[in-house]
Amino acid sequence: MNQVPVPSTPPRRKLLTIRNAAKLLMACGLGFFLLAVGWWFVFFEQMLGEDVKAASACFYSTTAQCEVGNFVGLFMDTPAYEPALLWASIVVIVIGLLVYVSTPKPPQV
Repeated sequence: MNQVPVPSTPPRRKLLTIRNAAKLLMACGLGFFLLAVGWWFVFFEQMLGEDVKAASACFYSTTAQCEVGNFVGLFMDTPAYEPALLWASIVVIVIGLLVYVSTPKPPQV
């Protein structure tokens, strides 16, 4: 019985490596960060108009003034801004960065 030799093929690279997953995490975190910035701006611009910078502390924390603004925001079209999205996005970016930095580069093929 004749056997046909099978050519050896190099192993395929994994489509999603750990470093690529870390890059994806950082990109998602950046996207959520930009979403948080947009949400903060739209919400407080509706409430304060041109003086949106007065609500800069509300971007990263919820102060007593922010709580009042969130209460007033219940009667507006845009949902009240919560800084939890900002902090979650920062956590995702940091995790992605730590995984990326701690993972060795794959050998060049």
